[in-house]
Amino acid sequence: MKMTLKNTKTMIFGAAVCATILAGGMTKVFADDPAPTPVDQKNSQGQVAFKTPGANALILKSVADVNFGEHEISANDETYKTETDTQSVVQDIRGTSAGWVLQVAQNGQFKSDKTELTGAQIKLDAPTLDESSTAKATPKTGVTLSADGTASTIMSAAQGEGNGLAVEKFATGAASLSVPGATVKNAGQYKTMLSWTLLDTPENA
Repeated sequence: MKMTLKNTKTMIFGAAVCATILAGGMTKVFADDPAPTPVDQKNSQGQVAFKTPGANALILKSVADVNFGEHEISANDETYKTETDTQSVVQDIRGTSAGWVLQVAQNGQFKSDKTELTGAQIKLDAPTLDESSTAKATPKTGVTLSADGTASTIMSAAQGEGNGLAVEKFATGAASLSVPGATVKNAGQYKTMLSWTLLDTPENA
């Protein structure tokens, strides 16, 4: 009975000593592991190049229609606001940062058949550069159009600007149409044509 107890104690002691030696040995291996020493070193390059597209590098992707809605005939001076959102979009991927100018002209007075809306006047009150734009550009506010076809600048990018997409947003109410009360109005729809022109030379050139 005593012999058995003695043997058991010896076995337990021996196991504990072995565990301590192994744990100490593993710690020593990680602590003394040296950082690798480079034998040689060279550098390489990553590169990419771009060139101006052969066509459609500077274009008008879309232009704004202005809808002033339908209203009862009035004998008073009236101002009607646009009733829908619309936008004009310039794309400049020339890669030159040369700048550009967007102009608009009204080609004649509003007409219904052969009747003119005499004295009616469009004003582009408050266009903005939409947050979806990737280009830097400046919309012009408070631009009054002339029915004689004279072009007016409505957005521009100075030299060093304009790369990417410039979205000029005309939110609902951002443009207006003033109509004199004295103007004779027939029931029906009146229309005019707006011509948008993109120039590749900035205003400050």
